[in-house]
Amino acid sequence: MGYRRYEKQFKEQTLKLVTEQGRAATTVARDLGIPHTTLLKWLKKIGWKPAKMDRANRLPDDPAALKARICQLEGQVKELEIDREILKKATAFFASQSK
Repeated sequence: MGYRRYEKQFKEQTLKLVTEQGRAATTVARDLGIPHTTLLKWLKKIGWKPAKMDRANRLPDDPAALKARICQLEGQVKELEIDREILKKATAFFASQSK
């Protein structure tokens, strides 16, 4: 079984999803259809370390604050769904160009 080769631009965009947008590596790998271990190797190669959970990232106790946080996260989900669709189309385009 051979290894799949990925275009440099695809790797760079994939790494940015994790390093700049803060998306989970497992989610990015699943969404783009690449092995999680492959993405982790790319991240390790550039010296990326996962962020530790701190007190600032914990959920507030105030229901109003929780509701505001939910609204914020729902907006982020919509943006990420759009990003994912763009990446799917870009992946399909680059795959068709390499054939």
